[in-house]
Amino acid sequence: MLTRRQFMINSGAFGASLLASPMTAGDKLLPEGSGYRALVCINLAGGNDSFNMLVPSDEVQYAAYANARGNLALDRSNLIDLTNRGVTASSFSVHSGMPEIQELYDKGDVAFLANVGALDRPLSRAELKSSLNIGPEQLLSHNGQIYGWQAGSSHLQSSSGWGGRAADLLQHFFPSTDSPISVSMSGANLFQLGTKTLPYICQFSNMHSSISGHSVGVDFDYVISQLAKEGYCTAHGASSSWPETELNIDTKTGFGAYVEREKYSDSRLESGQDYLSQQLSRVAHIISEQDPTKPVRQIFYVSFSGWDHHHQLLKNQAMMLSVLSQGLLSFRNALSDLGLFESVITSTVSEFGRSLTSNGSGSDHGWGGHQIVMGGGIRGGQVYGRYPKLSSLNPLNIGNGVYAPTTSNDQYFAKLALWLGVPLSKIDYVLPNLRAFKPSSKLAHQSFDL
Repeated sequence: MLTRRQFMINSGAFGASLLASPMTAGDKLLPEGSGYRALVCINLAGGNDSFNMLVPSDEVQYAAYANARGNLALDRSNLIDLTNRGVTASSFSVHSGMPEIQELYDKGDVAFLANVGALDRPLSRAELKSSLNIGPEQLLSHNGQIYGWQAGSSHLQSSSGWGGRAADLLQHFFPSTDSPISVSMSGANLFQLGTKTLPYICQFSNMHSSISGHSVGVDFDYVISQLAKEGYCTAHGASSSWPETELNIDTKTGFGAYVEREKYSDSRLESGQDYLSQQLSRVAHIISEQDPTKPVRQIFYVSFSGWDHHHQLLKNQAMMLSVLSQGLLSFRNALSDLGLFESVITSTVSEFGRSLTSNGSGSDHGWGGHQIVMGGGIRGGQVYGRYPKLSSLNPLNIGNGVYAPTTSNDQYFAKLALWLGVPLSKIDYVLPNLRAFKPSSKLAHQSFDL
């Protein structure tokens, strides 16, 4: 049987388990009485420079950080220290624009996963030193890496995403068609496409939303056209190659009424003016309609674009990190008021990290980066994974301050999928490349001090 430990990269990158309630029931789904659970995926589109979001604060590591970043380094006095709970060897701080994240972290509602990214396999020290053919296909490409994380594999020509495949396996939790299993707040995306399920797509206009469902032969064309715009066209081929899909949702009943209600227009769920807050407010609205005692599962997709900071990084990222921080706190408070915070995990993803070295006023495309995970289902107040030593001598540094990940996207997503209730025996269906990180791989047992 696959154990939790088998999802740890080389040297046990997760440290303690990220999730407070990992699946331990063998191949069985979570019990019917486990109630409602939802995953909210926030895509930080463009490649977040997360080394300026989560910064080492101990003297030695901060000095190395400042030396590597040059004119992009944040002043130590302006950083916000996170509480060191003694779990990690190092202390960390967050950007000055994220006081809300510091509050959530210290309360145990938020955790960080350090240096996560696209990996085909565990890497040896020799491979890292060579820096030749060690990364996934189209490593520094936006479209290539967006495809990789959404598909759940960097080298599969897939017409489905890992969230969609997870939804296929979660139909057990949907005895009726009253609720959609997948809802996108930001257009069509590969992540939520399954072979049996398709997402509902919410479109926003003047702070209100309309909703439409997908049906075979009609809205498929729209899905494909949207994916083509994102650069997926060649990977998926023509519409005739797409599998026939039976929807689990009737577009004319049930869910369509949710977004028309103004039940929360005068409540703490009312959204702010930024697009992220609008999306999260609508997610909270939809979640509020669920019965927390029923074993329903839902997957939401939210996108927050504009993170490709080749220029004016310090100014532009500061504004965007502030929006992200405030949005997550508001979303946490809304879920808590609804009594559903324990039932929802919110996680960020970005196609890649960025280079530590400056290109003048910004940073260029990188590889490994840090992500935020929030929810009642996690052990918060910790930095999981392995934050790399920031040194040109570190084999993880493959040049220009681009660091290879120490935790794979596959391992990150597997934790989330299992928490949702994906059967342990079917996890390879959701994330086919996960098998590369099982103990059968010789390199999976190697331990390096990186």
